[in-house]
Amino acid sequence: MPTQPSAHPATVEQVLACLAAHVAPLPAEAVPLPRALGRVLRERVTAPEDQPPFDVAAMDGYAMREDETGELLQVVGARRAGDWQPQELQPGQALQVATGAALPAPGLRVIPREDLEPAGEKIRVLRRSPKTWVRRRGENVRAGQELLPPGVVLRHGQLALLASVGCVTPVVTRLPRLAHLVTGNELVRPEQTPGPGQIRDSNSTLVQTFFAELGLPVQSQRVGEEEAALRAALEPILTAATPPDLLLISGGASVGDHDFTRPVLEQLGFRLLIQRTAARPGRPLVFAVRPGTVAFGLPGNPLAHFVCLNLYVRAALQRLLAQSASPVFWPGRLAAPFNPGGSPWETLCPATWQPQADGLQVTLLPWQSSGDLTPLRYANAVARLPGGQTPLPAGAPVAFIPILP
Repeated sequence: MPTQPSAHPATVEQVLACLAAHVAPLPAEAVPLPRALGRVLRERVTAPEDQPPFDVAAMDGYAMREDETGELLQVVGARRAGDWQPQELQPGQALQVATGAALPAPGLRVIPREDLEPAGEKIRVLRRSPKTWVRRRGENVRAGQELLPPGVVLRHGQLALLASVGCVTPVVTRLPRLAHLVTGNELVRPEQTPGPGQIRDSNSTLVQTFFAELGLPVQSQRVGEEEAALRAALEPILTAATPPDLLLISGGASVGDHDFTRPVLEQLGFRLLIQRTAARPGRPLVFAVRPGTVAFGLPGNPLAHFVCLNLYVRAALQRLLAQSASPVFWPGRLAAPFNPGGSPWETLCPATWQPQADGLQVTLLPWQSSGDLTPLRYANAVARLPGGQTPLPAGAPVAFIPILP
């Protein structure tokens, strides 16, 4: 990518390529298992030993030799889970075992209780199943075999697997430090009643909950719509001992007289790489970098915020977190026709998606402007639609980003 922003609006592909080129993964750290939930694994984890590490009884019952053919067997002991005492069984002998008990020798099988009957100090075999009811050593995984590759997002199942092999401090990506500033003199808090010329601030809630769904805390604050106020708020954040890895500024991203995001970022040492895009809503997008911090200037209109968060900011987060998969547009089919109306810009439209017999159906949600939040009542996707003159019929292919929790 060029070091200076292009005079032309950047396409979606160009924005994503710029993010890939300038957003580097954060450092890795080793953390206890509970703190690794939702984090990205940065090491290859292999099995330190066979799993299970010994033959294990899969049912309550009696263990005997696999070649045992007798019906009346002498009981010569018992084993519970956790007992360990090697013992060779002779023909005609059986050992009472509980589910999970280590079998005392190789070459044994287990007959469940319901297939036996007691006969004094002996047992009588009533039925022999083809199954041995034994979980054999190494049947799950062999020592040295890969369990998890780098790039996996650790959920509760993977963490249980790590616990089972003694990997109690996995190496994962450090959590990003996130800062969010909201500008706009017209904004009041959601619990306030707006006065003339005022509106409630929805972008703070949108940004905070976007990151909360990903398990990431964000430091947010509101600043006045003045260049000096924005700079005064940013300077201590950026010069702190631990500056943010990702900075978001809501509003002020356009080129009006009161849009200060671009000049302030440049004054504070950022290099502007993207200043506008060729997709709407979200055309006045700013992306800038300086050592240790990447920054987005997001257009103040809330629907544009929603789109930019779920496409561009999510892509940057995936890079910071070292996730193996970049943002992927899923293939779907339009539920109804779409007419671009001659617009030269791509449209990133709030939508819903649902599986159908012939694939994934995408229903576009109508919106009046980039300040219209009403389609977000139902949206679980952002559909990507071409500009131009050519209408798309129902059933036409369409790419979309699913909005996943």
